Parts: sequence; structure tokens; C-alpha cells
Amino acid sequence: MAKRKRRKGAVFGESALGPVYLTQYEVTYEPLQEPAYRRLPKVVKEQLERLHDEAQKNPREAIPKLLELKRKYPRVPQIYNYLAVAYSSMGEMEKAEEITQENMRRNPKYLFAKINQAQFYLKRGEYDKIPALFDNKYDLQMLYPGRKRFHIAEVANFMGIMGLYFAKSGQREVAEKYNKILQEIAPEYPIARQLDRELNPGLAVRMLKRLLGEQDE
Repeated sequence: MAKRKRRKGAVFGESALGPVYLTQYEVTYEPLQEPAYRRLPKVVKEQLERLHDEAQKNPREAIPKLLELKRKYPRVPQIYNYLAVAYSSMGEMEKAEEITQENMRRNPKYLFAKINQAQFYLKRGEYDKIPALFDNKYDLQMLYPGRKRFHIAEVANFMGIMGLYFAKSGQREVAEKYNKILQEIAPEYPIARQLDRELNPGLAVRMLKRLLGEQDE
């Protein structure tokens, strides 16, 4: 099982709000399930696995099933996530954000609800609202002091959001440090590519031109 460690108590960079720290924690690729999810009946877990894909490919049919599951299991944050994805897939962004905010109220410690809300803020240019979402913490273990292990998806998406926040708010030096780590540990994640494009907007164009030039020779 692959794990990576960060230096404990190291100052990661200076932001407009003060120093940004990066603490030590383990990164795992094994599933880390929420307690509420673990308590679900097996048949419901299997249904949710199917709805994960259906929310993206056939959201109109997925939404009623997810709403019913949300009614029965209001403490399972993944259900809200899938609903938000389904509404987003249909272009209903207001409903997607409403579900995300309900998820944060019902499940205030759920990281991905905060990340999803941060994405809405980024799209609207409301960058100043992002730090408060994460209690002005820019490191996962500072945000969750009782945990020492995080899934790679948590690490990648959290660091991506932080990097995008710092990039959009004009703090490029800190953003580049987040990007450097992301490109080392999770370059395949969409948010890692998004951050890299934000910081290096001409890179993709140069790579495409280089590729086309090589093909023409």
C-alpha cells in the first residue's frame, strides 16, 4: 500500500492571512468510508455504487432514486454528493449548490461538501469566501486534528482547491507549492490539471504545437 508523508510543522508558505503550514500525515489509496456509509445495508451500498455512475450518465433517472435515499439516510454524505453531481450534469447549478449546502449542514465534517462549495465560489469569483469554509486551515490535519490518514482523493481535491484559491487571489508563490506536490502525487486528477493550467496557461498550447510539429516532420 502506497503512503506518502509530509514534514511535520513545516511552514509551507506565506499567505495574505499569515503562514501556511503543512503537517505530517499518511496518504492512502485504500477506501476510507464514512461511519454512516459503513452502517448502510449491503443492498443500499450496492445501489449507491450503481447510482455513482448513473448520476453522471443518466441524471434524470438517478435523481428520484437519490432523493428517496436521502430521505431515508440523511446522514450519509455521499448521497448528497451524487445528487449534486446529477443536478450539475443537468445544468441545474442552483439545485446542485442547494444540495451541497444541505450536505454541509447535515454533515458538517464532510470534506467533499466543503470542496464542492468552494468550487461554486471559485466559479463566481467569490474567492474571499473560501478560507472560512475550511476554518482558515490550509492543511488537512489542521482541519481534522483527530486524523492522521487521508485518502488520495481527499488530499488531491483539498490541495487543488487551496492551490486554486491562492492562484485566483494573487498569491502565486503559495499556489505553485501546492501545484508542485499535486503534480508529484496525483497529476491525473482533474483538479490537478485545472490548477496546472491556471498557473501555466500556455503550457498546453506549447505541448500541442510541439506534438503537431513532430507529426509534420
